[in-house]
This record gives sequence, structure tokens and C-alpha cells, in this order.
Amino acid sequence: MSSIDQLKSLATTKLGFARTNQFLVNLPTDFSGGGFLSQLTSVLTAGTLGGGDLNLLCAQASLPGKQILTSDRRIGMEFQKVAYGYAVQDVSLTFYALNDYGIRKYFDSWKSRIIDEETHKPAYKAEYVRPVKIHQLRKPIFNVGLDIGPIDLNLGIGGSTVYSVELIDAFPTTINAVELNNELDGLVQVSVELSYTNWTTRTGGPLGIVQAFGGLNSVFS
Repeated sequence: MSSIDQLKSLATTKLGFARTNQFLVNLPTDFSGGGFLSQLTSVLTAGTLGGGDLNLLCAQASLPGKQILTSDRRIGMEFQKVAYGYAVQDVSLTFYALNDYGIRKYFDSWKSRIIDEETHKPAYKAEYVRPVKIHQLRKPIFNVGLDIGPIDLNLGIGGSTVYSVELIDAFPTTINAVELNNELDGLVQVSVELSYTNWTTRTGGPLGIVQAFGGLNSVFS
């Protein structure tokens, strides 16, 4: 029978338990609009993983699953399951909206690339699909605070991606309605569903310096 000391030793050896709030979503930057300067700022503030301020506002995401499709085959007196394909489910993303509604405008812009709002003609798939990456992160071993004038930087040392997936040929198929109500302190959330052809795993690694200065500060707070 396992003891609590064995569990603690295992957790220490494996650098602790994975946390649900340690994640980052890497969305394409070419639908953000605003010209070259805003897109450049978006890339820089997101560090090596990209995605800009969209990463900071992502409140909920999910790592995709995959179902192996099978059919029954009879061999003699036995029935066996034989694989013939796979199926994947859409990935849901939820973001907090700011008063510029930039998150909603971002996905509206992506949507307009899929179906033209005036002619209602769909574009070719290659014109609107993009890779989307979702990263499970490891909390930094320790943080170093730096004060440079009015700028307060928090540099995380020892953080990394422990598991990453890339959605292949992803695009939004559903932009859910924004729910409004009379709650005094309620926050607006924008939820979308992404469809994709397949997904694959990516190897993790240490986070870049710019990453620690930018988008990950809110994740590690």
C-alpha cells in the first residue's frame, strides 16, 4: 500500500502536479487587424509562443481528445474490434472581453475570411485555416522581480511547456452569443468553437525571456 511519503516523493521527482490554470493558447496573429504596428506589438508581448493579448484574456481552453473508430470483425468464433479511422471533437475557447471588444472583433475578422459578408460566398479552405497551439505549462520554480522605472517585470525561472498540441487546419465554426444581464460585477465572455482536421503533439521546452516578461505574467499570478 502506498504511503503519503511515496506520493510526495513522486510529486517532487516529477516537478509537482499539473495545474489546470497553467496554460497558454497560441492563436494566429494575422486576423487581429490594426495594421503592422499592432500585429508586431501582439507578437512581441506574447514572446516565443505568439498570440499577443489573446493569451492574457483566455479564461478557459481544453486539450483535444481523439476517438479511434472501430468495426467488428468475426474470426472463427471470436469477434474483434478493428480500427478504420478516427474522430475528433471541436475545441472550445472562452475569453474575457475588454471595452474595445477586440476579442470579438478578432473572431469576426476571421469569420469574414471564411464567408464573405457581402457576397455570402465561402472562401477556399486553404485561405482561412491556420494552426492553433495549446500548451500545458509548468509553474516557474521561482520568480525574480525587476523594477525599471515605472515598469514592474516579473521573470519566472524554470517554467516550461510540459505538453503541447497543435490543431491542424483550425478555424472557428461557432461564435457563441454574448450573454448580457443585470449583474453588478458581471464580466462579458466570448466563447468560440474551433474545428480542425487533426491534432498532433509537440515537444515542450523552456519558455523564452520575452515570454516571461509578457503574456505569462497573468498565468503565473
